[in-house]
Parts: sequence; C-alpha cells; structure tokens
Amino acid sequence: MSLDPIVAEITVPATPTEAFVGFTAQMGEWWDPLLTPDPPTFTGIAIDPNGPVASVHGDEQHVWGRVMQWDPIGEYTQEFWLWHPEDEATVLDVRFTEAPEGSRVRLVHSGWPAGTEELREKFLHWGDLLQRYASHVS
Repeated sequence: MSLDPIVAEITVPATPTEAFVGFTAQMGEWWDPLLTPDPPTFTGIAIDPNGPVASVHGDEQHVWGRVMQWDPIGEYTQEFWLWHPEDEATVLDVRFTEAPEGSRVRLVHSGWPAGTEELREKFLHWGDLLQRYASHVS
C-alpha cells in the first residue's frame, strides 16, 4: 500500500469557470450519496468559500472539510477529512485549465499521514466521482 497522492483527471465540455462552478456550487448534485455519513438522508453539499465543506442531511450538516483556496478562474483546494479525524486531514486540490474540448480537470488528493495506507485505499474512487461530475456538467 502507498501514501502517494491519488490523481484523477477528466475533460469536460465547459470553460474553466463553468467547470469550477459545476465542481463546487453544484457538488451536491453529482456527489455519490453512498459517500456520505447517512446516504438515505443526503440532500446536498454546502461549501463556504471561506470556511467549511459539509454534506447536508435534512436539517443536519456533517462537516468533512475546509476550503483553503477558492479561485473560480482555475483552482479549488480544501482540507479533507471524510471518514477520518480532522487532525489527520488530507488535501484535495482541483485545477481547471483550458483544453481543446473545454476544460481539463485535474484532482490530486494528497497529504496522507503515515499509518493511513488502509484509509487511502477507500479514496481510490475519485475517477468514478469525476465521471459523475462530467456527466453533470455536460
């Protein structure tokens, strides 16, 4: 097992800014409910550009991240602690760049502390999530 960053990429038929909005403001529309603390009650994801990232379950929010960088022209970065303690937060960095077909979206999930190899294995699904995202923004 490894602690190397997990990298996933996809091209979407949108400008970098449109791709950014689809990834951030519309995350709750393409995120897989099975990847939340309570799938049956999942209603969306709330992202504060200056603060927390949380899955929304009715009237409750489960915070699992904090925005570090919010640049609608091309970069979104957040601390990430879904299914692990906040003090072992990893980093999710997503870049949006122009491509002939629209925008290239490159996601890097890094910062895995020693001893989290098994936990890291649970996050190898980013390619599948990016497929859901691409279908949403297409």
